[in-house]
Amino acid sequence: MGVPTAISDLRQFLTLLERRGELHRITAEVDPHLEIAAITDRVCKGAAGGQALLFERVRGYRVPVATNLFGSARRAAWAVGVNHAEDAAERLAQGLAGAGGETSENRMRCLLQSPEFAPRSQQHGICHNVVMDHPDLFRLPALHCWPGDGGRYLTLPQVYTCHPDGGIANCGMYRVQLSDSRQASIHWRSSSDAARHCHAWHKRNLPMPVSIVLGGDPAMMFAAAFPLPPDINEAALAALLRGHPMDMTPSKHSDLPVPAHAEYVIEGQVWPGETATEGPFGNHTGFYQPAARVPLMRVTSISHRPDPIFASTVVGPPPMENCHLGKLAERLILRLLHIDHPDIVDIHMPVEGIFHGATLISVKPGTCGRSLLQALWRSGPLHAARLLVVTIDSDQRDPATFFWRTLNRMEPGRDLLVQDGRLGIDATIEPAGLRVLRPDTDITALVQRRWAEYGLD
Repeated sequence: MGVPTAISDLRQFLTLLERRGELHRITAEVDPHLEIAAITDRVCKGAAGGQALLFERVRGYRVPVATNLFGSARRAAWAVGVNHAEDAAERLAQGLAGAGGETSENRMRCLLQSPEFAPRSQQHGICHNVVMDHPDLFRLPALHCWPGDGGRYLTLPQVYTCHPDGGIANCGMYRVQLSDSRQASIHWRSSSDAARHCHAWHKRNLPMPVSIVLGGDPAMMFAAAFPLPPDINEAALAALLRGHPMDMTPSKHSDLPVPAHAEYVIEGQVWPGETATEGPFGNHTGFYQPAARVPLMRVTSISHRPDPIFASTVVGPPPMENCHLGKLAERLILRLLHIDHPDIVDIHMPVEGIFHGATLISVKPGTCGRSLLQALWRSGPLHAARLLVVTIDSDQRDPATFFWRTLNRMEPGRDLLVQDGRLGIDATIEPAGLRVLRPDTDITALVQRRWAEYGLD
């Protein structure tokens, strides 16, 4: 099976999926209010994550909706131009090995500043071929996913912002609720680059330009959600993984670069002091995230490709398609951790922990687990994890065995570390005076040789 490096947009990705039997077209009319999400949820929880879905007849709209694009390990890898997640991780590791700097952040910064990963600028992108005379968000088939949601959402957006002094634009994946036909509320974390940019614009009493992109190269969708350090170009990460530079074009009403082959580009401004109520939102924790006041974006322009395709995802209790993107990210994060913490052997982010919320870490014998926990919480991609478990001689990808070994060698008074609402478990210390239980090797070999004689199989 060839490596899918030639992809540059959503349509080529859908063609690849269909050719490889990974896309199912639904021709029956479906409702974007709850029905599409319910179908997607059921498919996601089926065998091997099910197929990607293309809903061709969406009630009230002429635009097809694509969901579950990344809903298997194979499709998540194909999205970034490789056949397996480990191939992407190895590509990153090789690049980091040749980059300058002592820390993973410095090496990543050096690597992604290489001219070979710089975006290719196009004067006019196909994403601007059709411009709505009267911008109207309600002409987009945005999904209402769960009955208690506060409204309809863009759940797979790339949100582009930049500091007022210029520099590298940030591309983040933040959920966007449609407030009315010309307004949207954007939920970004207070620690995000978008929030930092917004604060800088508003400190000068200026509105911040924002461009929201739907579609384009799926590698950009992955890069938008990956936890990069500040002021590192997500387009460069996508180029590294994909194997060729991203084609970018200026927004119509600002200098913000957007993918030239995007399906939709929504432009607007976030004015100082203007907020809106966003939520509730049915989250992957299995609970609704409560409604809150978030920045309000006033839409000034909507442009799109001819006959656009609307890309969406459904967020909810695992397994969902974000689980497979998370496992891909996990493999890249491990390569970064190896640079800063060479005692780490491997990691596993259980989907039940919603990835960054919990990480199981196996380390080399002799590692001081407590010191490692404190270092991981100080900085790096696991700094916000609510649960970190460090142990030796365990397969962290087998959580049942991992926790069996951890819970039975841990002494709570000694091995639990609580810091700023986060819990760490240091299970690297062997219980004093106890010997590890292991079968006799000669008897194990004997049983293996005679197994057929026992008549048990």
